[in-house]
Amino acid sequence: MSLALFIISALSAGCILALSLVAHFSRRIQFWPPPNGKSWQHWTFKALFRGFLYPLLVLSYLEFELQTEPPRLFQYAVGIAMLVIGFGLALSITFNMGWRNAFGEKRGLNTDGWFAQSRNPVYVATWIGLAGWALIVQSLYVGPLLALWAALYLLAPFLEEPWLEEQYGDAYQTYKKSVPRFFFRV
Repeated sequence: MSLALFIISALSAGCILALSLVAHFSRRIQFWPPPNGKSWQHWTFKALFRGFLYPLLVLSYLEFELQTEPPRLFQYAVGIAMLVIGFGLALSITFNMGWRNAFGEKRGLNTDGWFAQSRNPVYVATWIGLAGWALIVQSLYVGPLLALWAALYLLAPFLEEPWLEEQYGDAYQTYKKSVPRFFFRV
């Protein structure tokens, strides 16, 4: 069962990656961000991401083995804190910017709050959550999938930036020059 879930999840993420790269290098189609909420790109991404995430969730449940020795309990506590903080922040930032804006609809360039420190705070916060998830569920099936998710979020800004430049022009260029892509200014 675990192997089947791993394969489904990995294939779905691989399809997202392949479509993204084909679109990026062909310049004929746009896959991410999708052109609009009714496009084949939107629905394909949504289906593939669910095909990646849902098996990963079930796999994490199946692969988790509770261990009660103190070092593992500390690891669980750190992992849970990172998971809750990371995904909590990612969801909060996404909702604040607007769900539709986060998924490719032009709803305004966000440059305030978290976006004043990083152009991609949702991705950075998600990486924290993914690291916490990996600390909790130590599995040879789950770990590579979480690493694949992290890699997709490393690639995503490079796919989004041409679209952002096209949509927001000089405003995005100015923002891009003054705010780092990932890591926060101190």
